[in-house]
Amino acid sequence: MIRLFIFSLFAIMVALWVTLYLGFPSDPGYLLIAFGSYTFETSLFALLVASGVVYLMARLVFVLLQWINPKLLFQLGRSVRKRRRARARSDTIEGLLYFTRGNWQSSYNLLTKSAGDTDASVVNYLAAAYAAHKIGQKDDWIKCLEQAEEKYPKTRSTINLLKAQLLFKSGKLEQSVAVLEQLKKNSLNDPSLLHLLKDVYVKLEDWQALKELIPTLEKNEVIEPDDIEQIQMRIFMEELYASCAKRKNLSNQDALTQLMRLWNKAPARYREDEKVVKHYVELLNQCDAQGESVKVIEVALSKNWNEALILRYGEQDFGESQQQLLVAENWLKSRPKNANLLLCLGRISMRNELWGKAKEYYQASIKISPSAEAYGELSRLLKHLGEVQASETYLQSYGDLIGSELPKLPLPAQNKFTH
Repeated sequence: MIRLFIFSLFAIMVALWVTLYLGFPSDPGYLLIAFGSYTFETSLFALLVASGVVYLMARLVFVLLQWINPKLLFQLGRSVRKRRRARARSDTIEGLLYFTRGNWQSSYNLLTKSAGDTDASVVNYLAAAYAAHKIGQKDDWIKCLEQAEEKYPKTRSTINLLKAQLLFKSGKLEQSVAVLEQLKKNSLNDPSLLHLLKDVYVKLEDWQALKELIPTLEKNEVIEPDDIEQIQMRIFMEELYASCAKRKNLSNQDALTQLMRLWNKAPARYREDEKVVKHYVELLNQCDAQGESVKVIEVALSKNWNEALILRYGEQDFGESQQQLLVAENWLKSRPKNANLLLCLGRISMRNELWGKAKEYYQASIKISPSAEAYGELSRLLKHLGEVQASETYLQSYGDLIGSELPKLPLPAQNKFTH
């Protein structure tokens, strides 16, 4: 092909030389072309030169097209696109690696940079939104989720679940629960949704909604049975509190009646649980029902002995000191070496102004298991009994173990002693 081009070029040059040799410069000739109302006229020499130039240009273009293969151009363009996608994919991977390391700003920058690439996915937007939330850029994480929903409408439920999570973490509880309630209509059995909904209800203290959600939590095994039990117990305690609060609109007796009715309907395990019992006793005291309070503790202890409850039994003045002493001394028969029960008996004895008996119970409690409370009680009792030196000795031991405040108890007058 190159040889043909050189030959053609040589032929033109020879023809041009012959033309010049025959006298074209002095007599260039004349050419007239007429077509309808159009005419074209030029010299024969100019036409010959123009034809040669056109031919040379055509040959040059032809040679260039043969040298530059269109297939190679296509492959080059595809290679450029591949490199661009690879670079975007590298940004995504690096952004996710920063994400796992908690480098939220770098992660957000790289993930948003590569989000617009054709190989990007909804993960770019979701991870970028979370990273933006972690660095406190609310407008940015909302924008990321909006773009994700617009570009990937089929993943709307996942996008909105993350939106609800970020709203929850941002303290926007009402907005979060609104999103979750809408999602629940189409994704009722989604464990992540149900778990988050449970957390939002707890934060909002919406106990009724949480109570209605429990069967679904149990059915889908979203949380452990022990956690379900704790939630149900918390709901019951809140129901007790709400019932007691009604005394503002009802008579004290009517409010107490409703409170006791709710308690009696509770499962037996609730009426024996330390936290529930202490909560209920506090509410009974608010309703001026100390007599009922002491009975509740006694029943709970008879069913399920609890060290915290026996201490509470001795700490609080229920106005039933004589009866309490009889009950506690009966318990002592089966638990003669229970230090907390002995401490409790010492306090009850002081409420009955039995100073000698109280002293013996405190000493017995210390002998079995020394505690700051027993040392403190015995020290202040001995001080009022006039045994100053012994009181100071126990006071020193109390100071070494101090960590709790002593309850208010009656004390004997100086040098007055009752057995």
